[in-house]
Amino acid sequence: MQNAQEASTMKVAGWLNVPLYTLLIVVAVAPLVSGCSGRKSKPKGTVQGKVIFKGQPYAEASVVFLNQATGQGGSANIEADGSFRLPEPIEVGTYIVYLAPKMENDPTAEPKPVSIDKSVPEKYWSEATSDIRVEVQKGLNEFTIELKP
Repeated sequence: MQNAQEASTMKVAGWLNVPLYTLLIVVAVAPLVSGCSGRKSKPKGTVQGKVIFKGQPYAEASVVFLNQATGQGGSANIEADGSFRLPEPIEVGTYIVYLAPKMENDPTAEPKPVSIDKSVPEKYWSEATSDIRVEVQKGLNEFTIELKP
């Protein structure tokens, strides 16, 4: 009989702990969830423009915008006329602009070796060495990215 009473007491005690345990989890997680959903998004701007090298439109790369403070950014292939448009708006802020090998638009295409255009100074091919900085504002941003020989 003692064992039956102990078992029933343990069941009751275990049952009481489950809601308390659940309540503790809810209390601990609630601020995290409300913090995520209550976060206000930062203002964003759309980015487009033209890349110029030696006075001519440059099209042999992708252009990359990187915000070093947030790690956020965007990239786009440069078109034949030197124009580009980032596919998504990016947060307002200061961005480093640099080049990267062109992205393949056709996912079914055969992979090609990655190469960079050696006629463009090497500093423009890395976020660590590029000296191009732009300030993205809310709304439409139009930039002329001039690559200097």
